[in-house]
Amino acid sequence: MKNRRRTALMGLALLLAVTPVFGGSQESPEALIGRARSVIQDPHFSRDAITDSLSDALGAALLIVPATDYADDFRARIETVRKMFDDEALFSDKGRQYLGLAYRMVSGGRTWQIPEELKTLDPKKGIERSLDICRHLLESALAELKAGRNEKAVSRLLEYVILVVTPIEA
Repeated sequence: MKNRRRTALMGLALLLAVTPVFGGSQESPEALIGRARSVIQDPHFSRDAITDSLSDALGAALLIVPATDYADDFRARIETVRKMFDDEALFSDKGRQYLGLAYRMVSGGRTWQIPEELKTLDPKKGIERSLDICRHLLESALAELKAGRNEKAVSRLLEYVILVVTPIEA
């Protein structure tokens, strides 16, 4: 009788210990997008905070990318970019190339373009306008996700990341 109880208790302890590994501790895409957005809303964010924001946006994209024929390739590219961000290589050409290819996958073959508002803007207002666009992209991603349009949400998240890591000349 004691052995059965002990075995049952050990099994329960093992189950409780393993549960977080199988998804119990994984954050929701909504939480990741919200955290990314909160960084952009802070007027005094640091480089580490923006790196975390970009990583959160990519993490949300990985969680919600639809099951398609390109999903594995998409995941591989995004994971590579996240690793680059962990290694503090935010502005690498390879990272932008991988992001651009991933964006083409979820946007029906379109390539990412610098928003028109930034092409004709007074350079002194460029950063402020860029932050507004970033906020809008993250809010749009959240709205698309809630509406069940995951592919559109993923493309908005990638637009945000690409905008931040792409040098834009004044």
